Amino acid sequence: MRFQMLPRGSWPDFLDLPWSDPLAGWESPRIVEVARGISRHVVRFVDYDGQLYALKELPEPLAEREFRLLRELDAASVPVVDVVGVVSGREDLDAVLITRHLEFSLPYRTLFTQRGISDLHLRLLDAVAELLVRLHLAGFFWGDCSLSNTLFRRDAGSLAAYLVDAETGELHPSLSDGQRTYDLSIAEENFAGELLDVMAMLAEQGEAPSSSIDDPLEVAAELRPRY
Repeated sequence: MRFQMLPRGSWPDFLDLPWSDPLAGWESPRIVEVARGISRHVVRFVDYDGQLYALKELPEPLAEREFRLLRELDAASVPVVDVVGVVSGREDLDAVLITRHLEFSLPYRTLFTQRGISDLHLRLLDAVAELLVRLHLAGFFWGDCSLSNTLFRRDAGSLAAYLVDAETGELHPSLSDGQRTYDLSIAEENFAGELLDVMAMLAEQGEAPSSSIDDPLEVAAELRPRY
């Protein structure tokens, strides 16, 4: 088993975790539940002295690639989660990417169940548009921009968006107009679907959303002009 950790930061060594077991079956006093978005991979969170870390299990080539992309985006001063390391060579098990949980951040679904943020859907649009602009200026084609792949943190009266999942992304010296347009199309489609889902979820639970949305498709169409 190989631990590839970045030297910066006072990371724990993570050696007391049950690495020989699949992540989904881990039993450890360090495991904590955290509000999180939807992920195609198994994700668990661990607590070391009050600092939370996200562990995502995925095939080794993908873990190594995402590890590299997050490092390069961070070096370009793009808002992304802090990458800590990769654990690979786990005897017939996938690798695990370790990132530091973004303090005071929340997934979009949780934001819709809270109060205190007026016009939440518009603030989400502005935050995602700004993140996309910064990613594109850095030469990053996301390929799967969505609310689920983003964490949000309150920033004065607005929201700041941070990229969480870079698995589908590609880093280039610069992006063409076609790449930017395609990324925006994907983002708009995902945004509309996710708003429809969260409205349906809240309706089933009998909860009123913190932001009233008449037509999620029209809201999602506002992403492009904001960008």
